[in-house]
Amino acid sequence: MSEFVNDNETPRRHFHTFDALRFFAVFKVFLQHMPIAAFPWFNYVKLGGYVGVYFFFVLSGFLITYIICSEKQRSGTINLKNFFARRVLRIWPLFYLVVALCYILPPVLGSMGMSLTGAGYEPRLGWSLLFLENYRMIATGDLPNVFPLAVTWSLCIEEHFYIIWGLLLYVVPLKHLPKVIGICLLIGIVSRIIFVQSGLDPSDILTHIDLFAFGAIPAWLLIKHEQAIVKWVTSIPKWIQAAYIPLLLAIILVVSQYWNAVINATLFGCLFSFLLILILPKQAFIRVSDKNIFSRLGVYTYGIYLYHIFIVAACRKLFEKLSFTLDEPLPAFSFVITCLVLTVGCSYLSYRYFEQPFLKLKKYFRKG
Repeated sequence: MSEFVNDNETPRRHFHTFDALRFFAVFKVFLQHMPIAAFPWFNYVKLGGYVGVYFFFVLSGFLITYIICSEKQRSGTINLKNFFARRVLRIWPLFYLVVALCYILPPVLGSMGMSLTGAGYEPRLGWSLLFLENYRMIATGDLPNVFPLAVTWSLCIEEHFYIIWGLLLYVVPLKHLPKVIGICLLIGIVSRIIFVQSGLDPSDILTHIDLFAFGAIPAWLLIKHEQAIVKWVTSIPKWIQAAYIPLLLAIILVVSQYWNAVINATLFGCLFSFLLILILPKQAFIRVSDKNIFSRLGVYTYGIYLYHIFIVAACRKLFEKLSFTLDEPLPAFSFVITCLVLTVGCSYLSYRYFEQPFLKLKKYFRKG
Protein backbone atom coordinates (compact mmCIF):
# COMPACT_ATOMS: atom_id res chain seq x y z
CA MET A 1 0.00 0.00 0.00
CA SER A 2 1.49 2.96 -1.10
CA GLU A 3 0.28 1.53 2.28
CA PHE A 4 -0.21 -2.25 2.26
CA VAL A 5 -0.50 -2.16 -1.49
CA ASN A 6 1.79 -2.46 -4.47
CA ASP A 7 -0.09 -0.09 -6.73
CA ASN A 8 1.97 -0.10 -9.91
CA GLU A 9 -0.26 2.89 -10.59
CA THR A 10 2.07 5.38 -12.14
CA PRO A 11 4.42 5.03 -15.13
CA ARG A 12 6.34 8.12 -14.06
CA ARG A 13 8.85 6.35 -11.86
CA HIS A 14 9.46 2.93 -10.37
CA PHE A 15 10.73 3.07 -6.81
CA HIS A 16 13.13 0.29 -5.96
CA THR A 17 13.26 -1.10 -2.41
CA PHE A 18 9.68 -0.06 -1.57
CA ASP A 19 8.26 -3.58 -1.88
CA ALA A 20 10.93 -4.99 0.44
CA LEU A 21 10.19 -2.27 3.00
CA ARG A 22 6.49 -3.09 2.73
CA PHE A 23 7.19 -6.69 3.63
CA PHE A 24 9.34 -5.84 6.65
CA ALA A 25 6.64 -3.44 7.86
CA VAL A 26 3.85 -6.02 7.58
CA PHE A 27 6.11 -8.67 9.13
CA LYS A 28 6.37 -6.46 12.21
CA VAL A 29 2.56 -6.45 12.40
CA PHE A 30 2.53 -10.22 11.85
CA LEU A 31 4.93 -10.80 14.75
CA GLN A 32 2.77 -8.66 17.03
CA HIS A 33 -0.05 -11.19 16.71
CA MET A 34 2.00 -14.31 17.41
CA PRO A 35 0.72 -16.00 20.65
CA ILE A 36 4.17 -17.34 21.48
CA ALA A 37 5.36 -17.87 25.05
CA ALA A 38 8.29 -20.25 24.47
CA PHE A 39 10.92 -17.56 24.00
CA PRO A 40 11.03 -14.77 26.62
CA TRP A 41 13.03 -12.58 24.25
CA PHE A 42 10.30 -12.92 21.62
CA ASN A 43 7.91 -10.86 23.74
CA TYR A 44 10.46 -8.07 23.53
CA VAL A 45 10.95 -8.36 19.76
CA LYS A 46 7.32 -8.71 18.70
CA LEU A 47 6.05 -5.54 20.38
CA GLY A 48 5.42 -2.47 18.28
CA GLY A 49 3.31 -3.73 15.41
CA TYR A 50 2.00 -0.17 15.20
CA VAL A 51 5.42 0.87 13.89
CA GLY A 52 4.75 -1.15 10.75
CA VAL A 53 1.43 0.66 10.29
CA TYR A 54 3.19 4.00 10.79
CA PHE A 55 5.54 3.12 7.96
CA PHE A 56 2.63 2.27 5.67
CA PHE A 57 1.07 5.66 6.38
CA VAL A 58 4.33 7.48 5.59
CA LEU A 59 4.83 5.47 2.42
CA SER A 60 1.22 6.06 1.40
CA GLY A 61 1.66 9.80 1.94
CA PHE A 62 4.70 9.72 -0.33
CA LEU A 63 3.20 7.70 -3.18
CA ILE A 64 -0.20 9.35 -3.26
CA THR A 65 1.37 12.81 -3.13
CA TYR A 66 3.82 11.89 -5.88
CA ILE A 67 1.06 10.46 -8.09
CA ILE A 68 -1.22 13.48 -7.68
CA CYS A 69 1.51 16.12 -7.95
CA SER A 70 3.03 14.48 -11.02
CA GLU A 71 -0.33 14.56 -12.78
CA LYS A 72 -1.07 18.11 -11.69
CA GLN A 73 2.36 19.35 -12.75
CA ARG A 74 2.01 17.65 -16.12
CA SER A 75 -1.58 18.61 -16.97
CA GLY A 76 -2.35 21.45 -14.59
CA THR A 77 -5.17 19.58 -12.86
CA ILE A 78 -6.21 16.25 -11.33
CA ASN A 79 -8.81 13.87 -12.69
CA LEU A 80 -10.46 13.07 -9.37
CA LYS A 81 -12.83 10.54 -10.89
CA ASN A 82 -9.94 8.49 -12.21
CA PHE A 83 -7.93 8.89 -9.02
CA PHE A 84 -10.75 7.69 -6.77
CA ALA A 85 -11.71 4.91 -9.19
CA ARG A 86 -8.17 3.51 -9.05
CA ARG A 87 -8.20 3.68 -5.26
CA VAL A 88 -11.56 1.87 -5.16
CA LEU A 89 -10.34 -0.90 -7.46
CA ARG A 90 -7.25 -1.45 -5.34
CA ILE A 91 -8.70 -1.23 -1.84
CA TRP A 92 -12.38 -2.10 -1.86
CA PRO A 93 -12.51 -5.65 -3.29
CA LEU A 94 -10.25 -7.28 -0.71
CA PHE A 95 -11.48 -5.02 2.09
CA TYR A 96 -15.11 -5.98 1.54
CA LEU A 97 -14.21 -9.65 1.12
CA VAL A 98 -12.54 -9.64 4.53
CA VAL A 99 -15.42 -7.69 6.10
CA ALA A 100 -17.82 -10.27 4.69
CA LEU A 101 -15.74 -13.09 6.17
CA CYS A 102 -15.77 -11.34 9.54
CA TYR A 103 -19.58 -11.41 9.57
CA ILE A 104 -20.13 -14.80 7.92
CA LEU A 105 -17.48 -17.00 9.54
CA PRO A 106 -18.25 -16.56 13.30
CA PRO A 107 -21.64 -18.32 13.23
CA VAL A 108 -20.35 -20.96 10.81
CA LEU A 109 -17.28 -21.73 12.90
CA GLY A 110 -19.32 -21.52 16.08
CA SER A 111 -21.46 -24.40 14.86
CA MET A 112 -18.24 -26.39 14.42
CA GLY A 113 -16.96 -25.68 17.91
CA MET A 114 -14.51 -22.99 16.78
CA SER A 115 -14.67 -19.27 17.39
CA LEU A 116 -13.46 -15.99 15.92
CA THR A 117 -15.16 -13.96 18.61
CA GLY A 118 -14.00 -12.72 21.98
CA ALA A 119 -14.42 -9.78 24.30
CA GLY A 120 -15.44 -6.46 22.80
CA TYR A 121 -18.37 -4.72 21.22
CA GLU A 122 -20.82 -6.26 18.77
CA PRO A 123 -19.93 -4.91 15.31
CA ARG A 124 -22.50 -3.18 13.15
CA LEU A 125 -22.43 -3.79 9.42
CA GLY A 126 -23.08 -0.18 8.42
CA TRP A 127 -20.04 1.11 10.29
CA SER A 128 -17.85 -1.61 8.80
CA LEU A 129 -19.02 -1.08 5.22
CA LEU A 130 -18.55 2.70 5.38
CA PHE A 131 -14.92 2.50 6.59
CA LEU A 132 -15.96 3.82 10.00
CA GLU A 133 -14.87 0.91 12.19
CA ASN A 134 -12.07 3.01 13.66
CA TYR A 135 -14.59 5.62 14.88
CA ARG A 136 -16.71 2.88 16.45
CA MET A 137 -13.57 1.76 18.28
CA ILE A 138 -12.95 5.32 19.47
CA ALA A 139 -16.56 5.78 20.57
CA THR A 140 -16.71 2.52 22.53
CA GLY A 141 -13.13 2.55 23.80
CA ASP A 142 -12.99 -1.10 22.82
CA LEU A 143 -12.33 -3.47 19.92
CA PRO A 144 -14.92 -5.42 17.90
CA ASN A 145 -15.51 -8.88 19.33
CA VAL A 146 -14.76 -10.40 15.93
CA PHE A 147 -11.06 -9.81 16.25
CA PRO A 148 -10.02 -9.89 12.56
CA LEU A 149 -12.26 -6.85 12.06
CA ALA A 150 -10.05 -4.81 14.39
CA VAL A 151 -7.17 -4.64 11.89
CA THR A 152 -9.35 -2.69 9.44
CA TRP A 153 -8.91 0.48 11.51
CA SER A 154 -5.80 1.42 9.54
CA LEU A 155 -7.55 0.86 6.21
CA CYS A 156 -10.33 3.18 7.36
CA ILE A 157 -7.72 5.85 7.99
CA GLU A 158 -6.13 5.20 4.59
CA GLU A 159 -9.49 5.63 2.87
CA HIS A 160 -10.15 8.89 4.71
CA PHE A 161 -6.69 10.10 3.69
CA TYR A 162 -7.35 9.40 0.00
CA ILE A 163 -10.52 11.47 0.11
CA ILE A 164 -8.99 14.39 2.03
CA TRP A 165 -5.71 14.46 0.12
CA GLY A 166 -7.31 14.09 -3.29
CA LEU A 167 -9.75 16.95 -2.69
CA LEU A 168 -7.14 19.10 -0.97
CA LEU A 169 -4.53 18.82 -3.71
CA TYR A 170 -7.22 19.33 -6.32
CA VAL A 171 -7.93 22.85 -5.06
CA VAL A 172 -4.54 23.85 -3.60
CA PRO A 173 -1.85 25.04 -6.04
CA LEU A 174 1.35 23.00 -5.93
CA LYS A 175 3.33 26.01 -4.76
CA HIS A 176 1.32 25.98 -1.53
CA LEU A 177 1.84 22.28 -0.79
CA PRO A 178 4.68 22.93 1.71
CA LYS A 179 2.27 25.04 3.76
CA VAL A 180 -0.32 22.26 3.64
CA ILE A 181 2.30 19.76 4.81
CA GLY A 182 3.33 22.03 7.68
CA ILE A 183 -0.28 22.52 8.79
CA CYS A 184 -0.91 18.76 8.68
CA LEU A 185 2.19 18.10 10.77
CA LEU A 186 0.86 20.48 13.40
CA ILE A 187 -2.70 19.08 13.24
CA GLY A 188 -1.46 15.53 13.80
CA ILE A 189 0.58 16.38 16.89
CA VAL A 190 -2.09 18.63 18.44
CA SER A 191 -4.86 16.09 17.73
CA ARG A 192 -2.95 13.28 19.45
CA ILE A 193 -2.38 15.45 22.50
CA ILE A 194 -6.10 16.29 22.67
CA PHE A 195 -7.15 12.66 22.19
CA VAL A 196 -4.74 11.34 24.80
CA GLN A 197 -5.66 13.97 27.38
CA SER A 198 -9.34 13.20 26.72
CA GLY A 199 -8.79 9.48 27.23
CA LEU A 200 -9.70 8.66 23.62
CA ASP A 201 -8.01 6.12 21.39
CA PRO A 202 -6.05 8.13 18.76
CA SER A 203 -7.18 6.01 15.82
CA ASP A 204 -8.62 8.56 13.43
CA ILE A 205 -7.31 10.45 10.42
CA LEU A 206 -6.53 13.69 12.30
CA THR A 207 -4.26 11.93 14.80
CA HIS A 208 -2.34 10.33 11.91
CA ILE A 209 -2.44 13.03 9.23
CA ASP A 210 1.10 14.11 10.12
CA LEU A 211 2.43 10.64 9.23
CA PHE A 212 1.05 11.04 5.72
CA ALA A 213 2.51 14.56 5.66
CA PHE A 214 5.92 13.20 6.61
CA GLY A 215 5.66 11.00 3.52
CA ALA A 216 4.60 13.96 1.40
CA ILE A 217 7.87 15.77 2.19
CA PRO A 218 10.16 13.53 0.10
CA ALA A 219 7.48 13.42 -2.64
CA TRP A 220 7.52 17.21 -2.85
CA LEU A 221 11.31 17.27 -2.88
CA LEU A 222 11.38 14.71 -5.69
CA ILE A 223 8.83 16.62 -7.77
CA LYS A 224 10.34 20.10 -7.33
CA HIS A 225 14.00 19.58 -6.44
CA GLU A 226 14.99 16.15 -7.76
CA GLN A 227 18.51 17.06 -8.84
CA ALA A 228 19.27 18.86 -5.59
CA ILE A 229 17.96 16.02 -3.41
CA VAL A 230 19.84 13.39 -5.42
CA LYS A 231 23.04 15.41 -5.16
CA TRP A 232 22.58 15.83 -1.42
CA VAL A 233 21.86 12.13 -0.78
CA THR A 234 24.84 10.97 -2.86
CA SER A 235 27.07 13.37 -0.90
CA ILE A 236 26.25 11.59 2.37
CA PRO A 237 29.08 9.13 3.17
CA LYS A 238 28.09 5.55 2.44
CA TRP A 239 29.04 4.41 5.93
CA ILE A 240 26.50 6.83 7.39
CA GLN A 241 23.80 5.55 5.05
CA ALA A 242 24.74 1.95 5.85
CA ALA A 243 24.60 2.67 9.58
CA TYR A 244 21.14 4.21 9.31
CA ILE A 245 19.34 0.88 8.82
CA PRO A 246 20.70 -0.88 11.95
CA LEU A 247 20.22 2.36 13.89
CA LEU A 248 16.60 2.53 12.75
CA LEU A 249 16.03 -1.11 13.72
CA ALA A 250 17.56 -0.50 17.14
CA ILE A 251 15.33 2.53 17.71
CA ILE A 252 12.26 0.52 16.67
CA LEU A 253 13.22 -2.28 19.06
CA VAL A 254 13.77 0.05 22.01
CA VAL A 255 10.98 2.56 21.47
CA SER A 256 8.42 -0.19 20.78
CA GLN A 257 8.62 -1.15 24.44
CA TYR A 258 7.36 2.26 25.53
CA TRP A 259 4.02 3.27 24.01
CA ASN A 260 3.58 7.01 23.75
CA ALA A 261 0.92 7.96 21.24
CA VAL A 262 2.09 11.56 20.98
CA ILE A 263 5.84 11.14 20.69
CA ASN A 264 6.21 7.80 18.89
CA ALA A 265 4.27 8.78 15.78
CA THR A 266 6.28 11.98 15.35
CA LEU A 267 9.57 10.20 15.92
CA PHE A 268 8.91 7.41 13.43
CA GLY A 269 7.37 9.84 10.95
CA CYS A 270 10.69 11.71 10.86
CA LEU A 271 12.78 8.53 10.70
CA PHE A 272 10.75 6.94 7.91
CA SER A 273 10.59 10.15 5.92
CA PHE A 274 14.38 10.38 5.99
CA LEU A 275 14.65 6.70 5.00
CA LEU A 276 12.55 7.38 1.90
CA ILE A 277 14.78 10.32 1.01
CA LEU A 278 17.86 8.08 1.22
CA ILE A 279 16.43 5.58 -1.28
CA LEU A 280 14.98 8.10 -3.76
CA PRO A 281 17.99 8.29 -6.12
CA LYS A 282 17.83 5.66 -8.87
CA GLN A 283 21.34 4.55 -7.93
CA ALA A 284 20.89 4.90 -4.18
CA PHE A 285 23.31 3.14 -1.88
CA ILE A 286 20.42 1.64 0.10
CA ARG A 287 18.83 -0.54 -2.53
CA VAL A 288 16.95 -3.85 -2.60
CA SER A 289 16.45 -5.48 -6.00
CA ASP A 290 12.94 -6.25 -7.23
CA LYS A 291 14.14 -9.83 -7.65
CA ASN A 292 14.97 -10.12 -3.97
CA ILE A 293 12.69 -12.52 -2.06
CA PHE A 294 11.57 -9.75 0.29
CA SER A 295 10.64 -7.50 -2.64
CA ARG A 296 8.65 -10.33 -4.19
CA LEU A 297 6.83 -10.93 -0.91
CA GLY A 298 6.19 -7.20 -0.59
CA VAL A 299 3.79 -7.38 -3.53
CA TYR A 300 1.36 -9.34 -1.36
CA THR A 301 1.47 -7.24 1.81
CA TYR A 302 -2.14 -6.06 1.55
CA GLY A 303 -3.32 -9.66 1.68
CA ILE A 304 -0.80 -10.59 4.35
CA TYR A 305 -2.05 -7.78 6.55
CA LEU A 306 -5.70 -8.77 6.25
CA TYR A 307 -5.46 -12.56 6.09
CA HIS A 308 -2.86 -13.27 8.77
CA ILE A 309 -5.34 -12.88 11.65
CA PHE A 310 -7.56 -15.59 10.20
CA ILE A 311 -4.57 -17.86 9.62
CA VAL A 312 -3.18 -17.35 13.13
CA ALA A 313 -6.58 -18.15 14.69
CA ALA A 314 -6.98 -21.30 12.59
CA CYS A 315 -3.43 -22.52 13.28
CA ARG A 316 -3.85 -21.93 16.98
CA LYS A 317 -6.94 -24.15 17.03
CA LEU A 318 -5.14 -26.77 14.98
CA PHE A 319 -2.12 -26.85 17.30
CA GLU A 320 -4.43 -27.12 20.31
CA LYS A 321 -6.20 -30.10 18.77
CA LEU A 322 -2.82 -31.71 18.13
CA SER A 323 -1.89 -31.04 21.78
CA PHE A 324 1.07 -28.86 20.80
CA THR A 325 1.83 -26.22 23.39
CA LEU A 326 3.25 -22.89 22.26
CA ASP A 327 5.34 -22.48 25.41
CA GLU A 328 7.85 -25.03 24.06
CA PRO A 329 10.48 -23.97 21.49
CA LEU A 330 9.91 -26.50 18.69
CA PRO A 331 6.09 -26.19 18.51
CA ALA A 332 6.36 -22.42 18.84
CA PHE A 333 8.85 -22.15 15.98
CA SER A 334 6.75 -24.51 13.88
CA PHE A 335 3.68 -22.39 14.61
CA VAL A 336 5.31 -19.18 13.37
CA ILE A 337 6.60 -20.81 10.19
CA THR A 338 3.26 -22.49 9.50
CA CYS A 339 1.35 -19.22 9.96
CA LEU A 340 3.77 -17.32 7.74
CA VAL A 341 3.77 -19.88 4.92
CA LEU A 342 -0.01 -20.22 4.92
CA THR A 343 -0.53 -16.46 5.08
CA VAL A 344 1.85 -15.80 2.19
CA GLY A 345 0.27 -18.62 0.18
CA CYS A 346 -3.24 -17.35 0.81
CA SER A 347 -2.18 -13.79 -0.05
CA TYR A 348 -0.51 -14.92 -3.27
CA LEU A 349 -3.63 -16.78 -4.42
CA SER A 350 -5.82 -13.84 -3.45
CA TYR A 351 -3.64 -11.38 -5.34
CA ARG A 352 -3.44 -13.48 -8.48
CA TYR A 353 -6.99 -14.77 -8.74
CA PHE A 354 -9.12 -12.25 -6.87
CA GLU A 355 -7.36 -8.87 -6.77
CA GLN A 356 -5.66 -8.78 -10.17
CA PRO A 357 -8.90 -8.88 -12.21
CA PHE A 358 -9.91 -5.66 -10.47
CA LEU A 359 -6.44 -4.17 -10.87
CA LYS A 360 -6.57 -4.73 -14.63
CA LEU A 361 -9.59 -2.44 -14.76
CA LYS A 362 -7.46 0.47 -13.56
CA LYS A 363 -6.20 1.00 -17.11
CA TYR A 364 -9.61 2.45 -17.96
CA PHE A 365 -9.12 5.17 -15.36
CA ARG A 366 -5.79 6.61 -16.35
CA LYS A 367 -5.47 10.08 -17.78
CA GLY A 368 -3.53 10.07 -20.97
